[in-house]
Amino acid sequence: MENSKPDAFGFKFWLFWILSFAGTFLASAIFWTLLMTKSFGRLAEPELVLTWAVSVFGSWFLLLIPFMRKKEQIWKRLNQDEEKAVDAALKGMGVFLGLFVAAAFGWSFFFYPRIMESAGRFDGLWLKAVFGSWLALMLPFLVLLYKKADLIFKAAVARQNAAGPKFRTAFVERSKRLLRRDFVEKLKKSPQTLDKGQIVEVTLTDGRKIPNVFVLNRSEILGLYDYPEFCFDTSQIQNVELMTDLPVYEENRWLRLDGRA
Repeated sequence: MENSKPDAFGFKFWLFWILSFAGTFLASAIFWTLLMTKSFGRLAEPELVLTWAVSVFGSWFLLLIPFMRKKEQIWKRLNQDEEKAVDAALKGMGVFLGLFVAAAFGWSFFFYPRIMESAGRFDGLWLKAVFGSWLALMLPFLVLLYKKADLIFKAAVARQNAAGPKFRTAFVERSKRLLRRDFVEKLKKSPQTLDKGQIVEVTLTDGRKIPNVFVLNRSEILGLYDYPEFCFDTSQIQNVELMTDLPVYEENRWLRLDGRA
C-alpha cells in the first residue's frame, strides 16, 4: 500500500522558495536604487556604486536568514547546540553587514562634494573613514559574539558530558533487521536524509504503520523512535516509504538495535 500523504516539502514548496529568493533580491535592488537615487542622484561614482552593492546584497542576506533557518529545521540536520551556534553566526554576519552599510551610507553623505570631485576614482579619505568607523563599531559586537560562542560551547560540553545514556539500546541480530531485496532497491532510488541513513515509515501486513524507523545504508533497520522494543518482524513489512516530515530530534527517544551504546 503506497503512502498517499502529500509531501509538505515537495516541488511546489521549493519552487515557492526559489521565487521568494529572486523576489527578495529584486525588492532589495529596487529599494536601494530608489533610495540612493533620491539621496545622491545618478549613481556613477565608485563610492556610491560600492555602497549600493553592499546595501543590496547585505539587506538581501538579512531577508534570507529566515529561509536559511527554516531549511535547516525542515532537514533537521542540527542538534540543539548547533542550532544556537548557527543562529549566533547568522545574527553576527547580519550585524557586520548592517554596520558596513550604515558606515558607507553615512560617510557618502558627509563626503558627497569630495566624491563628486574625485572624477571616477575612489576617494582615499572616504575609504579610510568607512572602513575605520566600521572596524571601530564592530569591536564591541565581536566581543559579544565571542562571549556568546563561549557560552554555547560550554553549554554543549556540559550537555554532552552529562551522566546517563544518550539513547536506549537493545540487541537484535542483524539478520533479523535486514530489509527484503525489493525494499532495498526501492530505497536506493530515494535520497539519504541522514548520514548513511534514511528515516522511513514501514507498513506491516496487519495494517500497522511504524513511523520514524532509521535504516542504515538502505538495507538494515538500526533504530526506532518512541518504541521500547523491536516490535515487529521484517517479514511482516508490506511497504516502506521515505519520510520527509521528521520529528524534533531527541536522543533519549531513540532505541538503537545493534546493542551498541
